[in-house]
Amino acid sequence: MARTLSRRSLLTAAASLPVIGGLTACAGGPRATDRTHQLVWSTYGVGTGTYNDLAAVANTLTQRTGRQIRLMTSDTGIGRLAPLINGTAQYSRTGDEYYYAFEGNDEYASEQWGPQPLRLVWTPPGNYGVLVRKDSGIEKVADLKGKKYPKLIASTSINRKLEAILNYGGLTGDDVEHVDISYSAQIEGLKTGQIDALYQNVVGANVSELASQYPVRWLDLGGNDPSRYKTWEELAPMVKPGEFTQGAGLAKGESAVNMQYTIPLVAMAERPADDVTRLVEALDENFQYYKDTTPDAHRFATDQIQLTPLVIPFHDAAVEFLTRKNRWSRELQTRQDALLERERLMTEAWPDFWKSQSDEKAARKAWVEWKKSNLPPLPEVPGTLAEDPMSTAPAGGNA
Repeated sequence: MARTLSRRSLLTAAASLPVIGGLTACAGGPRATDRTHQLVWSTYGVGTGTYNDLAAVANTLTQRTGRQIRLMTSDTGIGRLAPLINGTAQYSRTGDEYYYAFEGNDEYASEQWGPQPLRLVWTPPGNYGVLVRKDSGIEKVADLKGKKYPKLIASTSINRKLEAILNYGGLTGDDVEHVDISYSAQIEGLKTGQIDALYQNVVGANVSELASQYPVRWLDLGGNDPSRYKTWEELAPMVKPGEFTQGAGLAKGESAVNMQYTIPLVAMAERPADDVTRLVEALDENFQYYKDTTPDAHRFATDQIQLTPLVIPFHDAAVEFLTRKNRWSRELQTRQDALLERERLMTEAWPDFWKSQSDEKAARKAWVEWKKSNLPPLPEVPGTLAEDPMSTAPAGGNA
């Protein structure tokens, strides 16, 4: 469990994060808060597929528009969001922490955080799942029983996804041997036998190198049985099953189904609309120049960005852009409005709720229960897991 950061330590921790400036300006350039000249984006560490995608996009936009973009990296969710919250960064490409911070859940259920007014700006989809070596004898999720299964350090959201994947195969965490390991150490752990399975993006230099050394298999999460996904909405509401054909270890013509979700570019609600408009239009207009730079860069296309499941609101400027591009719908707007109302209710309730709590650990559970009892359910949108579990996954997969 992450320790609670004081306001001072939160700012200090964010300021101490490494800043990658080679893409853009020299140290004497304009301040990061000068939105006319320079932007700072926080994201994952150097070498990850997420970083590589964003570096390619940022480099292209800098070259094509003249606007400097610097990347600030961190291996933790709080480390990626803290610069956004305190104004050091204007945008962040985050993992699921964007959802938990919006809701004020888990480590964000603290005096220094609470529900945060985050907004989606750009939502490229990605496919993620469990990879095994073919010589392990593991062919389906049910075969993980009794195996050494990763429990990722400081990664609550991925551990919930790992639990949901076990549930798909009729297993629970009690059926496997959990191994505490960091996300970045998984590949070496699979090589040495420390773990029998790992959780990764289907593309990326590290996982592709692994697949070049060992025959590997992605455990398929497809099928036509909705009961397999019954815990996914609770454990991973931002996820839906998604088919992929280009992934490490897949031969030409092969496909598999695993978890599809976005690692989005987010901003604070207060980010000026003209700045967000300028950014999304630049991402759209310059797509041709960066689409082939990384294996996943093509997923930044305007017609590919993922709109469901919608678990936090889009920025108003992004909604206006998507409407112009005929990608917005009445159902999405209904969900958007409901999320904005949910945010209002959470924000109003949080101060009094927090004052009534004496134990932070207990408060985390109490906050979730308070929301279940006091907030209206969100309307479903066609294409979400709850509305149609197999809307994006082909039949025929087995556990």
